[in-house]
Amino acid sequence: MITLGDVADIVSGYNVARLSEADQDRKYSNADFEHDFYQMKLASPSNPIIYRQSMAEHNMSATIIADENQDKFISQVFSIMKVNTEKLNPWYLCYLLNESDIIARQCNVLLQGSVIARLSAHQLKQMQIPLPPVEEQERIGKLYATALYQYYLETTVSSKKLQGILSLLHGTESK
Repeated sequence: MITLGDVADIVSGYNVARLSEADQDRKYSNADFEHDFYQMKLASPSNPIIYRQSMAEHNMSATIIADENQDKFISQVFSIMKVNTEKLNPWYLCYLLNESDIIARQCNVLLQGSVIARLSAHQLKQMQIPLPPVEEQERIGKLYATALYQYYLETTVSSKKLQGILSLLHGTESK
């Protein structure tokens, strides 16, 4: 086990309410996160990881930021992690943050008694993560990112098929 802060620099997002009117269009949104999450396999592993802490859903998840979203302003519900890729595979870290029972237990302990369910950058840095050899991290991380991307592709195709069938059915209603 190693402390996350030993292999990643972590900073919290900003108060985007103070952005100028011109910069409001450049806020990183939940839709941007969803896009980046399911298409994480396509992102460069050198890009930072974004960690979303949704207070409404009590849901926390991580992904690698896509190239097109790197210059956006990050709000306070997100944290940015710049990983030392020589020691820690970013896709593996996303897998741990999203799926690991070890991480979930630590989050639950850290959030006990909190009014706002949000981990600070300092708390994230203190998280203990398992650190297998880099080759195993790469295997796990690539498998995880590929599975998410395949899920995205399959649901997108299924959704388009459904929309096609519904539009055909709506066309028959007027006959």
